[in-house]
Amino acid sequence: MYQASLSSDAPLDSILETFADTIDMAAWVGLVILLELETYILSDETLEGWSGTIVQLFRGVCYVLICYAAYGFTAGALENFDITPIPEVTSLCDVAADGRYLQMNIVDFEDITPSNCDSLSPDNEFFQIGENVSLIGKSALPHVQNMGWVDISNAFVWILVALLIELEVALQSADKFGSRTLSWVRSIKTIFYGLLFVNAGIWAATGYPIYAWDAMLWIVGFWAIELNLAEWEEERMQELNAPPT
Repeated sequence: MYQASLSSDAPLDSILETFADTIDMAAWVGLVILLELETYILSDETLEGWSGTIVQLFRGVCYVLICYAAYGFTAGALENFDITPIPEVTSLCDVAADGRYLQMNIVDFEDITPSNCDSLSPDNEFFQIGENVSLIGKSALPHVQNMGWVDISNAFVWILVALLIELEVALQSADKFGSRTLSWVRSIKTIFYGLLFVNAGIWAATGYPIYAWDAMLWIVGFWAIELNLAEWEEERMQELNAPPT
């Protein structure tokens, strides 16, 4: 995708935006591991020492990378509307010898060659998106633009879910188990999980089953953290309700 969409002299910010998926994946894996450490593996006593400080430091790094990836998704989605018509190209065979690529959807790019230029696209209007060196046909452009909004929604909803989990951890650490705030946090988080299911359904319905499967795996992974929080609450409530010795 990088070779197909960007020129060799593309600026660093454009390159990083292109690799937003990779940055996002690495940061979320790190964050899930750290949340698992905090909510299940490490004891409260351990987290009160230097280990807790290290966990917080690395978690902050993960959030910075996640936010940057969300910026990359947003910039990429908005760039899909920065289009330049290419009026001199009415058939892909016009550029078959130029080493150009045709963007088919949000994932696939096809090398335009003399042997396939007649069959790649029925369009006779083509555009260039932003600084991309690839072309995109008129029929594929609305789909790519619309799917960009799904990427933005997914990125920011996940950030909100993670922040709500952080707030829930803080409330449970302060023994605020029956508070109205904790109840609201859990209710809002449930709504956001519903939105993530909707995004997964959109990907499945529009021909991206791997994206949908990946989304479901992440939801299941975060539900494991939710179970850790529920178990932590149950254990702590038993401690608080235990008769004094």
